[in-house]
Amino acid sequence: MSTNLNAADSFEAGGQTRHVGFVGDSDVGKTTVATLVAARLAERTQVTVAGDAARFVSTQDAENDDAIGIEWTVEDCTPGVDAFGPRPERLDTVFVVATPETLDSVAKYEQVARRHGVDCFLVVNRFQESAKDQLRAFDGPEIAEYIYVDEEISTAISDRRVPTLPDWTVEAILIEALQPERQEAERALAALDSGERSIVNVEVGDRADADTLIDSFKTAGYGAAYFECNCQCHDGHVLARQPQI
Repeated sequence: MSTNLNAADSFEAGGQTRHVGFVGDSDVGKTTVATLVAARLAERTQVTVAGDAARFVSTQDAENDDAIGIEWTVEDCTPGVDAFGPRPERLDTVFVVATPETLDSVAKYEQVARRHGVDCFLVVNRFQESAKDQLRAFDGPEIAEYIYVDEEISTAISDRRVPTLPDWTVEAILIEALQPERQEAERALAALDSGERSIVNVEVGDRADADTLIDSFKTAGYGAAYFECNCQCHDGHVLARQPQI
């Protein structure tokens, strides 16, 4: 299981930044995953990119914010656990990138994250359906996302361009970094009203439901935005947050 799952709510209400790190061994596609996430964020909001992923996505300001007013730093850490550096607590969330063949490497990263109270999730890169049973039996951080084997991804990285995934989204990684705990809409609104949560996460069946819910949160004075996911049982998520102070 992931550690410290309610870290999003340790922020002061109105906290406006999120610093996520991508860690892992060499040759697992860590920079690829960090690049995909940074590129998607750059389309939605302000993002600072550090490490090798900055070769593909530059730090930039967004003209319009579509990510509930959070300014992000995406850090593509160097390979190995030393990448946490002397201040692991600078990271709000760590995503360990591994392939089905390198799952044994995940524990050492999770241990460092747990020791410093940093949220930790797993991103499985170069995933194939044949690895499903292996992942079901895996005892480690909660899986934030799978990235399937795709020749286009490898080709794009070799050509120093951002890969495109027309039928897949990496926004579930953003959802987990902001608020992994799901709530029903009424309970989520009450949690914001009471100050129990600074950020809430509600699953929605389709985009029409999402738009209605976003309007409800905004009418109540909260920032809200829609995030896609790859789940088959629902269309996506609405995340809402307390206003800036």
